[in-house]
Amino acid sequence: MMLAVVSPIIIGAVALSSDVAVPYFNWEQLQMAADTGAVAGASYLPSSPGQAVSTANSYVTVNGIAVGEILSTTVSGDQTSLNIKLQRTVPYTFGVLLGMTTATVSAQATARIETIGAATGVTPIGVDYRTAYTSGQVVTLMEGEVGPGNWSPLALGGTGASNLEQNIEYGYKGSISVGDMLTTQPGLKAGPIKSGFDYLLSEGQSVDPEGTFASHTPTDPRVLIVPMVDFSSINGQSQVPVKGFAALWLVSVDNKNDIETYFINQVAPGSTPDGNVSNFGAYQVVFIQ
Repeated sequence: MMLAVVSPIIIGAVALSSDVAVPYFNWEQLQMAADTGAVAGASYLPSSPGQAVSTANSYVTVNGIAVGEILSTTVSGDQTSLNIKLQRTVPYTFGVLLGMTTATVSAQATARIETIGAATGVTPIGVDYRTAYTSGQVVTLMEGEVGPGNWSPLALGGTGASNLEQNIEYGYKGSISVGDMLTTQPGLKAGPIKSGFDYLLSEGQSVDPEGTFASHTPTDPRVLIVPMVDFSSINGQSQVPVKGFAALWLVSVDNKNDIETYFINQVAPGSTPDGNVSNFGAYQVVFIQ
């Protein structure tokens, strides 16, 4: 008699302990995929919302989520954040003995972009912050003097042509923040500058022959993160303050060292977000949910 009374309780306990674990395991998988997808997708904001959505969806499916389990992937109206929602129906194994057949498991994640206040891998060419630029606008670097003896190169981590060329090719290894004072690199340094930018163009063609300013991966070598500085008071080697950061797409460099670029809105790998600094179009992804 006692066994008959206790048996349903034991069965229920087994069913509960076993079937609670299964939804939790599935929720963990969904949440991890949603987090990864949201961050990956937001890397294409604000300029490519369609690419942001497709990238987010691609990342979640690679992480074991079926297409039918993606409830929605949406970009905010201002194109600064991406939200992805996932849902899965999980069958119970032992719970059917108690009338429980399935459980619904859901997860969601949101990532957004924020203006950056510090960056690594910066290209050692300054752009005067007093000129307003818009996304897609052609910007020619080193087209003329920005002050007596200066054509806009910066001496980051040291002076000299070799240091300048290496900083162009690989980006300056140190961190630069808004408010820092940077030293200008007077003179044209024609050979090293052209060689450095030719290297980036060659690397970009190798990585993605079809890449353009409007459609490319965030880490394409032709993406330049440059400091926006104040060139108003320079004469020879001078100190200039950093006002923010911009992103440019490298198009070409000619024998006169005119460097043609497009001004773009772009996530900057290796950067630090700071919502309190001026926005010049360079961003970092922040996971918020």
